[in-house]
Amino acid sequence: MKRLLLFLTACFFGFIVYFDLTTGTLPAMGIVAVEKAKEYPRQTIKEVLPYKQITVKPGDTLLTIVEREEGSLQVAIETVVADFQKLNKGLRPQDMQIGETYKIPVYE
Repeated sequence: MKRLLLFLTACFFGFIVYFDLTTGTLPAMGIVAVEKAKEYPRQTIKEVLPYKQITVKPGDTLLTIVEREEGSLQVAIETVVADFQKLNKGLRPQDMQIGETYKIPVYE
């Protein structure tokens, strides 16, 4: 009886390992992203987020540029930084260079 119980336990653990390696118990991030991409039509950032191309001058920061263009900051600073990074391929605002042109988000 003990041998049968030990054999069934070993088979159960073997099945668990097999199932986890082939199917997995948690969804992979890549699979979830592919499934979500199928649900929604592909949109470009230009369609989703309006922007202006602005050349950086000495003393400019992302926030001063946005405030100069908008008059006052209408959204959270974190949102401005995240939108800037989306528009500029992940570039951090502190890495902006004088004389370079960047896409700055416009908020209405």
